[in-house]
This record gives sequence, structure tokens and C-alpha cells, in this order.
Amino acid sequence: MLFLKEEEYIEWFTKAGFEDVQLKRIGPKWYRGARRYGLVIGCAVTGVKPVPGDSPLQLGLKAEDVSRPASPFVFLMRFVLGTMAAIYYLLVPIYMWIKDVIVPGCMPI
Repeated sequence: MLFLKEEEYIEWFTKAGFEDVQLKRIGPKWYRGARRYGLVIGCAVTGVKPVPGDSPLQLGLKAEDVSRPASPFVFLMRFVLGTMAAIYYLLVPIYMWIKDVIVPGCMPI
């Protein structure tokens, strides 16, 4: 939900003036593409920009107001949610690795 589709990354790089845009999926050997657990390992996008200079995208200013600090409640909620997400993304790969060690080849391709 928070991340773009792989095609959108390629589209962004192309619109930014890059040529020969390529995407490479990144992940450990035991990860075989099972996304039903909500785990997306990652990808690297590369390209060649033939001409130096500013991006033609014209993204504009950031939408977040940083002129005043966040309220303590908002900070606490972000901290709690971030901690929960970190625990989830730590435990799921460990579970998947243990499952692959115990029953090799059980992860769907």
C-alpha cells in the first residue's frame, strides 16, 4: 500500500529523463516471491541520464507543514505504529527462513 508498483518506478525514472531504465529485484536466496505474507523485499532501479541538469518532473514543494513540531500524541502514535511495523518486518522474514530450513521448497514460486 505504501510502495509504488515496479512499473511506476520505471515510469518515474523515464519521466525524469533517464534512459536505459532497468529494475532488479533484491532479496535473500530463501525468498521466492511469496507476497501473501505482506513482505516485499525490494528492488533497485537504475538508469542513465544523458544530459546533466534539473529533472523535467517539476515535483513542487513538500506538502507536509514542518514549521511547527508535531503534537506529542501524534509523535507517540507514529512511534508506536513504527515500532509495530518494525517488529512485523523483523519476525516475518525470520519465520519464512525457518520454514524454508525445516521444509525446503515449501514456499510458493
